[in-house]
Amino acid sequence: MADHAPRPCCHPGCGRLVSNGSYCAQHQVLADQRRTEQLQAANKRYNPRRAESDKFYDTAPWRRFRRYYLITHPLCVDCEAEGLVVPAVVVDHIKPFKERPDLALDETNMRGLCRPHDNRRRHDRRGRD
Repeated sequence: MADHAPRPCCHPGCGRLVSNGSYCAQHQVLADQRRTEQLQAANKRYNPRRAESDKFYDTAPWRRFRRYYLITHPLCVDCEAEGLVVPAVVVDHIKPFKERPDLALDETNMRGLCRPHDNRRRHDRRGRD
């Protein structure tokens, strides 16, 4: 027994009537494949190791170090190089923490950045424009 009145399949150009769901049997297969591909793409972007490495940034030693570093180095190093005076809001590891955890709290491996320069650095590392 149908749950509601038949309506057209949601696939563009298909006029078949369906009484349950959004797609006819033929297009439901395509919709399921598309959804599976979307989920696989989302899973590729998820990296379980990232959650492990991000735990470091929620520790008391990192928070104390970050506060100390921003007090002693209050300006964005990239803006300073451009002749601008902009406060740093991010403490960036020059050599990434994931690659060199031994340098996690090493002041020589840090630089203060403003938000725009931090965003640009992140995009550059990921290969984006």
